[in-house]
Amino acid sequence: MNTRYALGLIAFGAALSALSADAAAYCRSTTCSGDCERDADGCKTTGEPLFWASKCVGFSVQRDGTENLPIEDVRAMIETSFLAWTDLPCDAGGNASIAFSALDDVSCHKAEYDGGGPNANVVMFQDTKWNYSGVDNNLAKTTVTYNRSTGEILDADIELNFAFNELTIGDDHVVYDLPSIVTHEIGHFIGLDHTPDPDATMFAGYEAGTTSQRTLEFDDVSAVCAVYPPDREAVCDPEPKNGLGDKCSGEADEEGGGCAVPRSLPQHNALTTLLSLAALAGLWRRARRAK
Repeated sequence: MNTRYALGLIAFGAALSALSADAAAYCRSTTCSGDCERDADGCKTTGEPLFWASKCVGFSVQRDGTENLPIEDVRAMIETSFLAWTDLPCDAGGNASIAFSALDDVSCHKAEYDGGGPNANVVMFQDTKWNYSGVDNNLAKTTVTYNRSTGEILDADIELNFAFNELTIGDDHVVYDLPSIVTHEIGHFIGLDHTPDPDATMFAGYEAGTTSQRTLEFDDVSAVCAVYPPDREAVCDPEPKNGLGDKCSGEADEEGGGCAVPRSLPQHNALTTLLSLAALAGLWRRARRAK
């Protein structure tokens, strides 16, 4: 059956004390859930690492968007954030073997996976509620469904919390920078965990009003090259598992519908990653090392 757990941020003081001055080691998400063994950098040491088998991964945007921002602007921003993780040069030569395709918009805004029917990897917007107890100040949540035996990712959905946060996309008035948040969440979407490197986009902290996490750092690129090396034997197939679906459970429900019925298969698990950033200014700071 599908299981879900939250990987949240630790308290700010603990996060800083856990970092070394030279920390620069990416971490991968794995099939281990719950209380997993971790190394000195906080990376999981048990379970199969998560990955997409295809060189091309398709994603969809929730059709009705958010009432807070123009959907055309948000869609363009999301596509730019996915491009940030594309064609990354690797030290050994060549580019990382992962790319993305923007598929048709879908009406659903519920993170689900259907093991027996069509699916959609959706970037969705929660405008009126955030149904995750104790995490009202979280900015986003990524749910990844994977094969428990191999670590292959079967489905991934990103939820953006507009219900409790002012998420912005421009450069002049920046509150919680949506491009930074989405770029971070795409890292989880492709199988990366939080890194101890405070300069990286996948670091588990963000300073309100900043935009630096829109672009990747060396640690992020190294992670992608490790998970998706240039010489990887894989085909390019952006279609979601079992085909692209919109409403797989019949008519959309009153909340906007679900992308798929969660028909759990024994070998499937779902990993939920929370980017939980406190809304109080100054409580969470993105540590920056002196260059």
